[in-house]
Formats: sequence, structure tokens, C-alpha cells
Amino acid sequence: MLSDAPNIRNFVSMANWSDQDLLELLDTADALKSRKFRSREGEGKVLGLLFFNPSLRTKVSFEVAAAHFGATTSIISPGQGSWTLETEIGAIMNGNKTEHVKEAVQVLSRYCDAIGVRAFSTLKDKNADMSEAVIRDITQYADVPVINLESAMEHPCQSMADWMTIRELFGKNQLADKKLVLTWAPHPFPLPQAVPNSVLEMASRSGIQLTLACPPEMVPEDPFLSRYKEQCRQKGHEMVIEHDQQKALQGADVVYAKSWAAPVIYDEPLREAQLRKEIYKDWTLSGDKMKATNDAYFMHCLPVRRNVVVTDDVIDGPRARHIDEAENRLHAQKAILMKLWNLSL
Repeated sequence: MLSDAPNIRNFVSMANWSDQDLLELLDTADALKSRKFRSREGEGKVLGLLFFNPSLRTKVSFEVAAAHFGATTSIISPGQGSWTLETEIGAIMNGNKTEHVKEAVQVLSRYCDAIGVRAFSTLKDKNADMSEAVIRDITQYADVPVINLESAMEHPCQSMADWMTIRELFGKNQLADKKLVLTWAPHPFPLPQAVPNSVLEMASRSGIQLTLACPPEMVPEDPFLSRYKEQCRQKGHEMVIEHDQQKALQGADVVYAKSWAAPVIYDEPLREAQLRKEIYKDWTLSGDKMKATNDAYFMHCLPVRRNVVVTDDVIDGPRARHIDEAENRLHAQKAILMKLWNLSL
């Protein structure tokens, strides 16, 4: 879990925000969406967006969110039109990195009113990934609010949009009797745990009944898993972990498909690839598998590998809600900016 700086409210981890805080953000997002809200209250403000990794929805939705308040954005992609950035503390910078992130972020804090940071897991250094080293250090260097645009282990902006979407589907106070299944899916490349972690964080705090469907080797590690289980218990449910995908899907009201790398990737990358691409390749979510559900809605964060993660008949079907999720990124992020910048509705 990432910690906020003493005198700055960041949006780097949902764990730093109470349930009540998050619900208030969601209510604000609902109001912004229903009113198609625009204002000029943010005029003159600048949102810096630091992308170490590619983006489509995150980049555009934050640019649009800022514009809807009259603010502007500055996109920084290290090594692509700006200096390459070193992130390792204590690094001897005699290689191809030009500037240290410590100076870069302090400078950006003088120019910008908030900084969004996207820095994926490398899936090579377990300690750095688990400790959220890059965004943790950036948050310490910054003198303005920092927003997590996806870090090694979390994607809180996506999970807020996901939470907003399931509230739209069932009603914000009608989740306790609904079942959400997060199902692992195969993928040609190893992906970080940030999105699945954030789906589990969101679901365990929303009050919905939560089932994690995945092969035994794909179960997230502690301290994350223990936190999700405890949060489910606090909402009156037990988190279910099921290694039989078809059994897990039975009676589901929402199915969220997502691939992530097995934790063994740090020590046994060849074994991880075998698990993901060969041994469990039949975990693709299909229309036949969805027949076991309670006519469930399909969700995914995007981008998605069609006919690898999910078949065309599911993602193109009438119960797919992945485009709604993508739209809700905009509204949820506008609510976050309003809170961090103390703007009024």
C-alpha cells in the first residue's frame, strides 16, 4: 500500500481512502455524468501526465477531464520528446538515462498543479514491484497531488470506473446479493497484477459477493490477498477462490476477465510462460462458458486480446459493458480532480 505525503492528498492507492470517501467520489462522478458537467473553475491549472508506459484511455480521459474544467495538460513521455529518466535511488548515472526522476518531479511540481504517473511493473524485480518503488518515490519528491495512472501493483482510477459501472448496472445500494467473478485468462505476454489487484480491492469494498477464478499458480500473494479477504468479511461475505473456472461462473451476475502473470515469473519466467500460454490456454472466456452464469454482464479494462482473453461472441454481445467502463474512466477521474483541486460541483 502506498502512503500519502503528510500535507498532500494524493490518489495513489484506494487503501488510503475510506469507504465513505470513495463513495462520495462515486456520487460526484454520477452527478458529473448525468449533468454532462463542464466548468471554467480549473482555468489556469495544469495537470502533468508522466507516462513511462503506453496509454490510450488513461491519457485521453485525463486530457478531456482537465479540459472539462478549463485546465490544460502537459504530457511527458520519457525518451520520446523529453529526457530519459532514471528511477533507481542511488544509481550511478553513467548509462543511457539523462536525468533522475528526483529532479524531474521536483521541477514538475513547480510547473503543475497535480502530476499523474504511469509506471508499470517490470515483472523482474519483485521487491521493487511489491513496494511500488517508482510511484512511491515520485510521491515523496512531489509537492503537488500525485495520481496513480497505473503502478506496479495498483490501478485505482480503473477500479473507480469499474465500481461506478457495477453501481449503474445494479443500483448503488443493491450489490450485496450480486456475484462478481474475476476470472483469469490466457495471454501471449505476461501482464502485471495491477488491474486484477484493483478489481479485487474494489469488489471487496463494494459489498458485492466476490469470487476469484484462476489456476492455483495465479493466486495473488499476500499482503494483497489477505487484505481482500478481510475486506470481504467486513462486508458480510467470504471471498471465494475457485480453480475450476466453470464452477466459479455458476450464478455470476458480472464476469470480469483479465490476464495476469503467475507470481513465479520472478524466479521461473519460463515456467510462467508455459502456464500462461500452454497449460491453461483453455481459460479463454467463451459464450458457452457464460451460459453457466446468471445472464452475466461482461467487463474488461481494455485493451483486450480478442479470442485469446475473450471470444467475439461475448465481447460483441448485448451484455458486454467494457465500453461503459471506458467512458466511466472520464467521469470518475473528473471527480478525483475535483477533490484534489477543491473544485465545486
